[in-house]
Amino acid sequence: MEVRFCLPVCVKQASLLLLLALSAACLPAQKPSSLKSQGEQAFEDQRWAEALDYLLRYQEIKPGDLEVLSKIGQSAYQLHQPDLAKKYLGFVTGSGRNKDPFDWYYLAATHHGLMEWEQAIELYKQFLRTTSSSHSYRAHVKDNLRRCMSGMKALPHPNVALVENMGPLVNSSGDELAPLPSINHADRLYFSSSREGVTGGKRNEEGYEDLKRGFWPSDMLVTNRLTSGWEAPFPFNPLQNTAQFEVALDFTNNGQVLHYFRGNNLLAGAIHTDTAGTTDEYISEPPSAQGALLPEIGDRCLIYVNDSMVVFASQREGGYGGSDLWASRRVQSGWMPAINLGPAINSAYDETTPFVAADGKTLYFSSNRTEGIGGLDVYRSVFLPESREWSTPVTMGVGINSPGDDAYFRLGASGELAYLASSRIVDNYGGMDLYMVYFKEPLIEQQQPHEFALFEELKVQESLVEAPSLVTAPLFYDSDKELLNKENTALLQSILAISRRFPEIKLLITLHTDETGPMKFDLYSGIKRAEIIAKYLISEGTDPSRLVLRSAGPGFPLARNIINGENSTLGQSLNRRVELKPIHISGVVPFEYRLNRPEIAEQLQAAGTARLDEQDQGLLFRVEMAVARQVITSDVLGLFSDVVVESVPGSGEYHYLSGAERSFAGAAALKKEVIAAGFSNAVIVAYLNGMQLSKAEAIGLMKKYPDLASYIRS
Repeated sequence: MEVRFCLPVCVKQASLLLLLALSAACLPAQKPSSLKSQGEQAFEDQRWAEALDYLLRYQEIKPGDLEVLSKIGQSAYQLHQPDLAKKYLGFVTGSGRNKDPFDWYYLAATHHGLMEWEQAIELYKQFLRTTSSSHSYRAHVKDNLRRCMSGMKALPHPNVALVENMGPLVNSSGDELAPLPSINHADRLYFSSSREGVTGGKRNEEGYEDLKRGFWPSDMLVTNRLTSGWEAPFPFNPLQNTAQFEVALDFTNNGQVLHYFRGNNLLAGAIHTDTAGTTDEYISEPPSAQGALLPEIGDRCLIYVNDSMVVFASQREGGYGGSDLWASRRVQSGWMPAINLGPAINSAYDETTPFVAADGKTLYFSSNRTEGIGGLDVYRSVFLPESREWSTPVTMGVGINSPGDDAYFRLGASGELAYLASSRIVDNYGGMDLYMVYFKEPLIEQQQPHEFALFEELKVQESLVEAPSLVTAPLFYDSDKELLNKENTALLQSILAISRRFPEIKLLITLHTDETGPMKFDLYSGIKRAEIIAKYLISEGTDPSRLVLRSAGPGFPLARNIINGENSTLGQSLNRRVELKPIHISGVVPFEYRLNRPEIAEQLQAAGTARLDEQDQGLLFRVEMAVARQVITSDVLGLFSDVVVESVPGSGEYHYLSGAERSFAGAAALKKEVIAAGFSNAVIVAYLNGMQLSKAEAIGLMKKYPDLASYIRS
């Protein structure tokens, strides 16, 4: 295989160094201390080009500062300047006086990027020798050692003729990714770019303008191939690009509908559909995509197959670790629940950016498993209809793959070429660049008609989950021993049966008590009883991360404990119960669920349970009063309403929460009251449909729930 580069690395480095020198010559003289402080701040903010500029100028005036030389070398690595990185990091590590173990790591990574396997292996080992067993990079470095070993045996793909960078008009010093060939125009390519000057300017992780420390979001761009090569890209339509990240994903309806991502970051946001004609004119108010995907929690990188199936990457629960590939098929009634593609495709590492060839059974994807040579490598697998299994994924070889991240592989319509994005350290203008792969012979999978063997496999799996339902009842108890009596165990088994078929669903275990004394003790005994239920479910194979434990104590009664001033034995027994409920951030579960509570005479009914049911719907804010490992004995708990205790199995931590506010402002006011009552570490926690939101999830849902903006800022 021949690999041709558009611009030699040495020329690129010389050009950049010349540019930095000219820039420095045009600037007024600065004190060395100012150059150093500005360079170190730029380095801290990961503004690598500025850091390199300031620190090189400082080095000219005050040579020999090892910390400065270290930062110069590490900045050069980040800017894809391997010769400069090796020069400075080699000097620092060779001095015997370097204090930063990352000097060894980035020098190793530089040699790794240049496919100098033996040097990289020795330097990675030196990093391990100089770091403690608790260092956060050790597992990653050990994986890189395995990748270097794989690299020593790696070969080019026999059918690849040429891998070519698409050039400086298409690529920039930022990230170019997600190449998407036009269906209606043979020489047109769509892609996304986080380059200087994109719509909205620099933004922080929450989407707010930050000119100093922010980063460029991505716009959707288009370029055409002319006789002279690829022209300078231009926006789809200014109305489609915003201050958020936009990434073109795929076309359906013969190119008439574009599906694209929009979010404050690339991990969570929304997927929109946009109607387009062959003239590529887009409407200004695109609707959100409908289907099995949940982009607000990280479903991304989709590919549609014949408009009837979607394959995508996700970190949703029920996978094999990291990001997995999932698929969903559209039937007459709508989209079926997503199905994991299984252990033949997915691993404990990340699988992402899938592409399905025209034959409907050849799958390309990227994975950072240690069988590869670097970060993400491109793999190919074929679905075998005879055995209904996937073939063992095979690497696409050196050239297509590099020690950097190689992803978004997508074949052109003829099968004669492919596109991909890569962060390889050589032949690169910075970040991820777009490349073209030319094949000696057209790939047959792109020239065959759709066989859709993969669809048949999905049909087989769907038959297992067709029209499922879960009808259950509360688990009543008189003592801790009664929690797992014969009747309750049978109910738990029915819940387990359907839970195993839908691993993406969590189970909320809520334990209620009657009033036996001070609320603080009822709440604590409730969470300890919930742990008994959780222990049983885990022993039956349930992943602990799928369980959410909650003690509602006596605060949400189903029946009245006292009638006419006397204890109601019946009411108290009805309130001693456990309720298990399937929950999902979307508020929808892929099966019918019904909890049959006992009918209660009107004079015995209490409104507490209905109130808690309402709180588990939609957006809600609670105030976390304290986190403890033992019972909180303060009677102040009784001053607040809607107090619950939550925990996750095995954590040993009990989160005491109060309030059920529908607005952030209401929660903020309650937080002040809680702090005034002596809980100085109180914080506000957001919930959606009974599930506590992480920061990333909250950011992804901010557009749909604007009140989350205040929550995120807090």
